[in-house]
Formats: sequence, structure tokens, C-alpha cells
Amino acid sequence: MTYLVRNYPHKHELSKARLTKMIYLADWKSAIEHQRQMTGIEWQFNHFGPYVDDVHNLALEDSAFSVKSEQNMFGKPKETIVLADRLADDRVSNEEAAILDHVIEQTKRLTWDAFIKLVYSTYPVLTGSRGSRLDLVKSAEAYREVEAQLAEL
Repeated sequence: MTYLVRNYPHKHELSKARLTKMIYLADWKSAIEHQRQMTGIEWQFNHFGPYVDDVHNLALEDSAFSVKSEQNMFGKPKETIVLADRLADDRVSNEEAAILDHVIEQTKRLTWDAFIKLVYSTYPVLTGSRGSRLDLVKSAEAYREVEAQLAEL
């Protein structure tokens, strides 16, 4: 989380929803490439897609972060997660950094609507059912099988 907040170029866009979904994307990419999530989060598929309160709760509990209450461009409340401790540890493995950098690169130019379309286009969301737990590792296994079958065509 610290790595994403420190390295994402558009800090004002790091609402709790966007940051949470970026962590979901990192977990999904890790599940595809390494058969494991980066985090221990148990993702839920609610009516706003993959979501949990874990990211927001950590930001509230960890002194390295601050949660700023603001308004979005529509005048609705928005909470933005910022780094409160400039010296906060953001060390990650090279494997994790590559995944997080990929998520940043793929999302930094996306408007909110395009970003949400990307999240909703992921295999676990497309094949999951609202209200259920998203097992990213099992979904990645099924996804790789589908890719292999398509490659044979």
C-alpha cells in the first residue's frame, strides 16, 4: 500500500475505492503470474465490484497514512489516502515491485469510468457472483486453462 501511494503519480486520485481496486489488480496479477496473491486479503464481490474495508481500515490505523475527507468533482464525499510519514517503509521484493509498477502504469492514465471498466473486465469479476468471495488463485488457474484452450484453436 505504501509503495502504491508513494509511486502513483496522481495522488489526488487515490480515493479509498481506487486504491483498494489497485491492490485488487495487484493481487489478481500476482495470482496469474505466481499462483498466489500479494496480500492476504479475502476479496468480496459486492455491488461495487471487488471490495473490502481492509485497505481503508489500515490507512486509518497505521500512522504512516492519513485519510483526507474531500469532495469529488460531483460534490460527493470522497476519502483520499495519503502518505503521512515520508520515511514510511515501502520496500517490496523485485517481483512485487514489477507487479505494482505494472498496475500503476496500466491505471495512471485512466479516468474513473475507464478504471472501473478495467477492474470489471477481470476474469474473477466476469465469472464471479455478487455477494461471493473471490478466490483469485483458483480464478487464475481457470483463466490460464481458458487461455491455453484458446491458444490451441
